[in-house]
Amino acid sequence: MDYNKSYLVISVGLWTGIVVGIIGALIEIGLIVYISIILMLGSLVQAFIFYKCPNCKKPFNIRGKKPKYCPECGCALE
Repeated sequence: MDYNKSYLVISVGLWTGIVVGIIGALIEIGLIVYISIILMLGSLVQAFIFYKCPNCKKPFNIRGKKPKYCPECGCALE
C-alpha cells in the first residue's frame, strides 16, 4: 500500500469510527462503541505501517495534511 491509499484509509477510518461511536453511544449499544474503537485503532496502526515516504521510508506526521514534499529527504510527492 502506498502513502496515498494509507492517507485515505486513515481519514475514512477515523471519521467513520467517530461517527459510529457517537451513534453507538447515543443509542446506548456498547458493542457498536467497541467496534468503532477497533476501527479507529486499526486505521491508526495501518498508518504507522504504511504512511511513509516512498523514497527514504521515513514516516510522515499523521496529524495534518498530506505533505507535498518529504520533510526528511525533500522528495517531491504526487
